[in-house]
Amino acid sequence: MVLDYSKWDKLESSDDDVPPQRPPTKVEKAPAKSPAPKRKLQPWDYHPAKSLHKDLFEPDNWQQWIHPSLLDVISAWQKQKETGNSSDFSCVDLENFDGFRVEAPGICSFPALKDEFCDMLLEEVRNYRASGLPSRAPNSMNNYGLVLNEIGLRASFTSVLKEVLLPIGARLFGSDEDRVESVAGINVETEDWGGSTLDDHHSFIVQYRPTDDKHLDMHIDECDVTFNFGITSHDNFEGNDLTFCGMFDSASHRKLHHRYKHIRGRCVVHSGKRRHGAMDIEKGERASLIMWTKSRSFRRTEAYRERNRRGLTYGDADNVCLSYTHDPDYKKLMPKKFQYHMKQEAHDASQKSLATEKRWIRVCSAKELLEGESKMVALESENEQIAVFRHRGELFALDNRCAHMGGSLCEGEIEDVGTHGLGASDSKATDGMVICPRHFMCFNLRTGENVEGDSMSQKVYPVRLSADGTNVEVEVDMEVTVQAVPDLSARLPRLLQMLRCWSLNGRQVPKLAAAGLGCLVVFVAAALRFRSTFRDARTIQR
Repeated sequence: MVLDYSKWDKLESSDDDVPPQRPPTKVEKAPAKSPAPKRKLQPWDYHPAKSLHKDLFEPDNWQQWIHPSLLDVISAWQKQKETGNSSDFSCVDLENFDGFRVEAPGICSFPALKDEFCDMLLEEVRNYRASGLPSRAPNSMNNYGLVLNEIGLRASFTSVLKEVLLPIGARLFGSDEDRVESVAGINVETEDWGGSTLDDHHSFIVQYRPTDDKHLDMHIDECDVTFNFGITSHDNFEGNDLTFCGMFDSASHRKLHHRYKHIRGRCVVHSGKRRHGAMDIEKGERASLIMWTKSRSFRRTEAYRERNRRGLTYGDADNVCLSYTHDPDYKKLMPKKFQYHMKQEAHDASQKSLATEKRWIRVCSAKELLEGESKMVALESENEQIAVFRHRGELFALDNRCAHMGGSLCEGEIEDVGTHGLGASDSKATDGMVICPRHFMCFNLRTGENVEGDSMSQKVYPVRLSADGTNVEVEVDMEVTVQAVPDLSARLPRLLQMLRCWSLNGRQVPKLAAAGLGCLVVFVAAALRFRSTFRDARTIQR
């Protein structure tokens, strides 16, 4: 046997001197810590890491962006401000402001931005979109645009407000001492809305396309003075005119006041409390820079609080000034053909009775409409959408577009009214209700009423299964096109004269003349009866 001495060579003592050792225990490594989750990027991470035009983010560059005519008219005030006197706006001479216009009482426009600035701003918006950073809707009514304050441009537009727009606001919407009464002999007819002390702003871009935000419903702004700048060339779009109505507290609140077409670089300024909206865009794309401005000191005055305490004034309305968001009588006053659109033709349309017929329209197969679900049918020619629901085995049908802001009810959740302890006086706990997914208004499926008691309600439609039980159908009033029947009564004397001549000439052929007379009488009688039938009928079957 060969002995292995190698282990002794590595020991200082013999095996006899070494106490027995336990085998080494396996040391387990602590689990590696998972890396901390990365912080989700936010809009304020955009600049300077991802911004395109760095100069836009420098507040001191404001003079490079402003139209020369506007710089000229505020230059005297700028020099005066350097001496410490910034509260005297009398040196801002709007009479010599080249390009300034009084568009209508309370609404003015002027050249404001250079074309180069408009181009840079649009490029910056596109670059932000391409960055993948999140963005929110610019306000409660526009879905497409960008809040500039949140991406690092607040300081830049604060400079524009303090250095450029403040003196204009003071002359148009400032105190009695600062406000002008007329320009070039035209009365301005503005009021004090804190224009002399504007010190805060919410600045954003709004965008309109036929496939996205097509229009802007009538509304008033959450500000004191609104500065609205066109930044898209007018060659790039058709339609989408701004339409102005009356002030929020006046009897003319819902009466047409003025229409305005945007021009790139030009600003239209008005009180935020004037009702206005944007008509449907027909073609192309339009973008605007909006600056909602307000005076924090003015809002603390009793005069401001008293005026806002009275709230909105309703009354007579032009169709074009109706709001599907804010007017509870919208569906009653707006002709069905124009509801949830902003069309110029609506102004001349009247809510007159039209010839209609009741027709049952197929929505879907009975198998497709499961318990607790809904289906929708859109009748484009009627500008009508109908949602059908199945709740507790029964069928119900409502106008699909929410009476509040036109949200799609067929996308909402269906629950029992009693689930939340809600219900109007004639609601039952087991009645179904649909919850609008847009602003969570709840409507009773059986009655169409708002279950929380609001005055806005939904139209209810008759609904049934087809005779063979295979399809779900709703009954709809369909408009009928009636062929115009000529009024022959005014022509009868002439026809009789022609007949008399014909009869005299027909002495040689009396049988032919008599036959012709008989045919003519029958034709006239039938035509008059046909016309009378269409005139007197209340509804006409198609």
